[in-house]
Amino acid sequence: MRKFRFVHTADLHLDSPFVGLHEVDERVASELREATFSTFDRIVDLCQEKDADFLLVAGDIYDSADRSLRAQLRFRDNLRRLSDSGIPTFVVYGNHDPLNRWSATLEWPEQTHTFGGDEVTSAPVVRNGEPIAYIYGISYPTRDVRTNLAKRFRRTDDGPFAIGLLHCNVGDDTGHEPYAPCTLDDLTRSGMDYWALGHVHNHRILSSKKPMVLYPGNPQGRSPRELGPRGCYVIDVDTGGHPSAEFVRVDTISWFSEAVSIDDLDTDEALISAVEATCQQMREQAEGRPAIGRITLTGRGPVHRSLARPGFVTELEERVRETEGSQNPFVWVERLEDATGSPIDLEQRRSGQDFVADFLGLVDEYRNEPERAASLRQHLGLLFDAGRAQKLLDEPTAADLRDWLDAAEAMCLDLLTAEED
Repeated sequence: MRKFRFVHTADLHLDSPFVGLHEVDERVASELREATFSTFDRIVDLCQEKDADFLLVAGDIYDSADRSLRAQLRFRDNLRRLSDSGIPTFVVYGNHDPLNRWSATLEWPEQTHTFGGDEVTSAPVVRNGEPIAYIYGISYPTRDVRTNLAKRFRRTDDGPFAIGLLHCNVGDDTGHEPYAPCTLDDLTRSGMDYWALGHVHNHRILSSKKPMVLYPGNPQGRSPRELGPRGCYVIDVDTGGHPSAEFVRVDTISWFSEAVSIDDLDTDEALISAVEATCQQMREQAEGRPAIGRITLTGRGPVHRSLARPGFVTELEERVRETEGSQNPFVWVERLEDATGSPIDLEQRRSGQDFVADFLGLVDEYRNEPERAASLRQHLGLLFDAGRAQKLLDEPTAADLRDWLDAAEAMCLDLLTAEED
């Protein structure tokens, strides 16, 4: 067989709003509105630069079932660019953009193949009159697909290389809704040589052996939960049919979540300098991209008294936005959170015989004992399981629970020791 190359992407979420952002200036807002589109532009550029034989898109092209006309046109226009370059695109739709929801009646490029939602079908990739690979795929007919679609994939063509294209949840620890749930064993039994998956937003290689199984993740982070470099995979298949994967970063805006400790800060000037230094660090790590960061102030020290003053944190946040948001590339502080406390010797207070010691002991039980931690999640379930709350709140992660426990401890300690200051 001849060697070939393709690009694997998923979860474009075109025209997606950036979650939780408020009060951004017009320059920042403009960058955010274009971020998902600019990122897909880069993916198409990458296909052309790498002379890829085809592009695979594994679902959730759009952010919502009621996909915007703007998003559909931008997607179509980029696929036309690829088609004009002789690069075909193979597409399946996922839970965010199922087939039963509205689509504009557009004329799609000749070299775009979209898989239906009734059954798994296959399509050849032809070069010089001969197939170099067969793509097998199926789209979501409706949003809530809870059946195992992977079991419906079976290699039937005698082509040199078989690729499964599917939006699904492999295993139980992905942190995502179990749409089209399956196991790695289900994928292996299909006879595919490569699985091009979508749905999970962190890029990961589930198997480097036959079949190679990859999630490219979403190519553009959209919230503080989607940190780190984002991109897609370039896959090279050699003459022996062995694939190798290269992750290529394509995101246009980087997300960060950073902590600044006040433990060693004695003045407000030192606090401002520490926050600005953290912004500069984010700017450097973004490698020339604009950055959006959430900064959490932690620890205990004398500047906590300033932070506790009404309006101080808001004014500090505004100051940092003015100075860092005006630079090029900008760093926009999405939120400045205060999780600090008064300078208290916690170990000394834990060994005491008063109510503060009892309180700290109880918090440590919730922090260190699994049964206590589980009960905390159960109590919070009264809020997160409520009908309206389910639409507005994400299910809390273990990290969320730890952060909330730390914040509650600091708040209660401030109240319990206020008269001691």
